[in-house]
Amino acid sequence: MTAPTPSTPPTGGPQGPLSISGILFALAAASAYGTAQVITRQAVGGLASPLVGTLIAIFWGTVGFALLAARDFRTRGPQFMHGARFFALGGLFSAMGVVLLFQALSRGVVVIVSPIAATNSLFTMFFAAFMLRGVERITPRVVLGAALVVAGVVVLSVFK
Repeated sequence: MTAPTPSTPPTGGPQGPLSISGILFALAAASAYGTAQVITRQAVGGLASPLVGTLIAIFWGTVGFALLAARDFRTRGPQFMHGARFFALGGLFSAMGVVLLFQALSRGVVVIVSPIAATNSLFTMFFAAFMLRGVERITPRVVLGAALVVAGVVVLSVFK
């Protein structure tokens, strides 16, 4: 499996059928991220610095991913190497996001920090419009959904 290009459209999304399993995985990911933020807020509230917390979280995340991906890597190794630079760059940005999130959680209230961090969909939409042109479509419905996210953040963070 290679990265989608204009000649190889992605499965699912606006161009493909609605994937119930994709939606369930996204909800499970949201639940895991939400739980992790509450646990992290407890830890950075005096138990550890945000940078130490980031190191510990990324270390254990890496160990878990390595165990889960070992079998898949053996069967798809050559194809993986083709996209390794994208995985590496994505990993760097993910790590930066974790560091910044932990810093925010150490300075703010989780019920305010979490919705602000959830505006990542705006950045995803912005960068996808330029970097995934021809692969991902930014529809009016997607823009409306992103605007509702921003509206929710404004309500939670401005109107106290």
